Amino acid sequence: MSRDYFFNPRVHVEILERLTSSSSPEHVLEELNKFKSKYKLNKDDELWMAIDLDRWHQRNLSSVATQCSQKGYYLAVSNPCFEVWLLLHLRDLSSYSVDQIEKFLQNSNRDLEIEIRNILGSYNKSNPDTSKFLPHVHKAKKRARRLDLNPEDRWPNSIGTRVYLLVEKIIYY
Repeated sequence: MSRDYFFNPRVHVEILERLTSSSSPEHVLEELNKFKSKYKLNKDDELWMAIDLDRWHQRNLSSVATQCSQKGYYLAVSNPCFEVWLLLHLRDLSSYSVDQIEKFLQNSNRDLEIEIRNILGSYNKSNPDTSKFLPHVHKAKKRARRLDLNPEDRWPNSIGTRVYLLVEKIIYY
């Protein structure tokens, strides 16, 4: 389905399979390092790390962000979690009260998953129906960019996501 929407012959997206359930930023970085050493990458190839802020302390993430920068890897951090990116496909966050946004930040994926489920009627985190989201990628990208008040920071310090940066690379490469 996604190929029908955003086919770009110059872009190949490889999602790394995890052999364990470990998703710490340090573990993901280790997997990227293994991938890079296993394959011969061209100088214009990019490695991206998409992670959530909700479960990891900023000092852990700060160390990983520094290592990514040193290695030339890119970061797409979501605060609090990836579901904020999915919600942006469906709604502008300005339609929510300050209290609701705070609730999303505090309870992260649980409340965001419930909100997505309420809007769509169903939502399976481990196997989302991409047909519900892909037609709205450009809206999500614009909304995420608008939320990114401090793009020079390494990740969003308030609710938001930098997944839009990765999407821009995939679509417009």
